[in-house]
Amino acid sequence: MNKIVLMAMALMWAFTASAQSDVVASYNEGAEALQAKNFAKAVEAFESVIANGSDSADDAELNCVANAKKYLPTAYQGKGAQAAAAAMKAETSEAADAKFAEAVDNLTKGAAKATEYDNAPAAQKINSLLGKVYQAQGASAFNNNDFAKAIEIFAKGYAADPKNTAMALNLAESYFKMDKYEDGMKVCSEVAALPSPKYDEAIAEARSKMNMYTNNQIAKLQQANDLDGIIAMSEKIADKTVASRVAVQAYYLKKDYDKVIELGEAAAALQTDPEDVSAVYFNLGSAYNGKEMKDKAVEALKKVTAEPYLTPAKAALAELTK
Repeated sequence: MNKIVLMAMALMWAFTASAQSDVVASYNEGAEALQAKNFAKAVEAFESVIANGSDSADDAELNCVANAKKYLPTAYQGKGAQAAAAAMKAETSEAADAKFAEAVDNLTKGAAKATEYDNAPAAQKINSLLGKVYQAQGASAFNNNDFAKAIEIFAKGYAADPKNTAMALNLAESYFKMDKYEDGMKVCSEVAALPSPKYDEAIAEARSKMNMYTNNQIAKLQQANDLDGIIAMSEKIADKTVASRVAVQAYYLKKDYDKVIELGEAAAALQTDPEDVSAVYFNLGSAYNGKEMKDKAVEALKKVTAEPYLTPAKAALAELTK
């Protein structure tokens, strides 16, 4: 922490207690407490400076108020961080939850103060820490398979810091475990939309989750012979890459070959994974084959390069090119 400014007190008669001396003294008390990491005392002192000095006409007092507004979010951040550290060391879940609640309260106040005083970098820093606190708190529920509680906690953390991808993906996983497919897909889609290459690892994990849980969902609906349900599901998926692939598969299963042909090329162009590209082209080639459009079928099937679609594509090509 950079050393903060102590304000020189104006000379006064020893027996005189002025408003100026109170404001400046409170500021200096807060500054010293902040340096000593006595964050609770610093918060109290800086809040007093702002409350008692904001309407002053004295330049020294107004300078104290300006500096108090600058450092008050930091004091709340330190107070919150200390509570979070205590939560991590707590011996019971009740004690941990109490300390986590204290941490959240102080960090939320700190972020609000930073926003109120137009200190965007401080607000962002505090919200990032707030996200980490929620992440740590939610981990216990997640690890104990209490996914309902994990969702409640992780959702708050995700709102505080959407760039915390580890927590976002834990939130998505919790939604999926609770059969909240659309909610899980929404979070994964938002992670997948983050900029590359900074978030490439998280993007890859998000896409992996989307594919796995989408396939699980398709299998359930397919088992129930609810092909229209798969199509309806595809229309609710925010990520167009996944949505288009699911739609092509559903229409193929429904034997609506015209619709597969209508959507196929555009869907294939959206895919980034070779297996997903192959899935679309295999369905497209099969649809052309179902329409007895041999040349188009061969053209599409030759674009299948990855298993588990490559082997049946080769077999289909062998039949079509006899």
